[in-house]
Amino acid sequence: MTQTLPASVQRKVIRRIIPILMLMYTMAYLDRINIGTAALRMNAELGISQQVFGLAAGLFFIGYLAMEIPSNIILHRVGARVWLTRIMVTWGLISACTAFVQNGWQLIAVRMLLGVAEAGLFPGLIYCLALWFPPGLRGRMLVIAVLPWAVIVGTPMSAAIVQYADGLFGFSGWRIMLFVEGLLPVLLGFYSIRFLTSKPEEADWLTDEEKRQVIAARDSGDAPASVGEPPLRTTLLQPHLILLSLAYATAQMGFYASLIFTPQIVQEFGRLFGVALSTVQVGLLAAIPSVFGMVIYWFWVAHSDRTGERVWHAIAAFVTAAAGIGILVSVPNLYASIAGLSLLTAGLVSGPICIWQLTGVGVRGKTAAVVFAYVNCFGIVGSMFSPYFIGLLKDRTGSYDAGLLFLALAALLGAVFVYLAGRRMRRQALVRPSAAPAGRYEPATR
Repeated sequence: MTQTLPASVQRKVIRRIIPILMLMYTMAYLDRINIGTAALRMNAELGISQQVFGLAAGLFFIGYLAMEIPSNIILHRVGARVWLTRIMVTWGLISACTAFVQNGWQLIAVRMLLGVAEAGLFPGLIYCLALWFPPGLRGRMLVIAVLPWAVIVGTPMSAAIVQYADGLFGFSGWRIMLFVEGLLPVLLGFYSIRFLTSKPEEADWLTDEEKRQVIAARDSGDAPASVGEPPLRTTLLQPHLILLSLAYATAQMGFYASLIFTPQIVQEFGRLFGVALSTVQVGLLAAIPSVFGMVIYWFWVAHSDRTGERVWHAIAAFVTAAAGIGILVSVPNLYASIAGLSLLTAGLVSGPICIWQLTGVGVRGKTAAVVFAYVNCFGIVGSMFSPYFIGLLKDRTGSYDAGLLFLALAALLGAVFVYLAGRRMRRQALVRPSAAPAGRYEPATR
């Protein structure tokens, strides 16, 4: 039976936990994608081809993949406050070192180290939210925590530094940008180690009654821990979880590749359509898809939380992303291209939130921590592969169209995976149709 968290306690928890997680995620994505803005000038200065750049962007995930599950196991043991802060500080220092690379091989090496440092952050955030919020609120809290401020604010800011700080102290603007933005998460670490609380049981800013209410609401609607809980290996090999993981991989293929290449795609479209764009203008135009995506996916996920339906929301999001790519490659107009990128972004940020809600059904504790890391590993593989492939196709064909069409097919395949996973979950009574509204799904209470 679902228990509602009192509004006053809910607001108290949100004010304390969400801003820190949101800043962590924003810093992480800023340090992950600012390489795309740096590439506007870095590639030419270092003599890096699109293929090598895509390889550097993708190999970031090698170290990330290797350390993902061990990182979340450690987080479960030592707590989010210590471990997420450690992740943030080490990746910030390594990211700042990117400012000093001299060639493509050094860039690849630093990006791989950055992946090792950042491993576990995103599933760690999801696990942290699962310890603080009831199931019906987690989707919206995850949306707020992962709002794409790194693209909306960070991309124009990065572009401005690249353009206006060029030559300052004798350094290229892209080097100054990477160094400054790498130090920001280190500074944030001093705040998070003091104010982030790992779980309600440790919150000295809640009364005993408030702790009890948070824990009761958090655990309501989740499958109760049972003595007959299946072994971890059995859980990870469940067909519906594998299908959801594959769907998440297709989403991340498109999402990460679009984030990395959007500044260069916008710059390319400017040339194709005869529009002269400065670095700052490219940064501002590249942020538009994320602004649009943020608005759409807030309402999308809020509606999913309100109705309890996840499967069809995720499927529709994947189809929206594919439609955006269709507009992007078929309508020869700068504004239509921005609209296509906007639909692509909206779809690829909305679908995964619903997938995360489905993967969390029926798992708790250490099992939940490992399951979140496991699913994210599939996304990492997709993210690792797609930038290199798109860069390779761009070098071979002289256009981004072939790579974008590949991402459209991947998005449609993701919709198929979600549909099949939903059918299996219904048969296993992990989710079940509700009487009203039609098509709504609720966690099984077995």
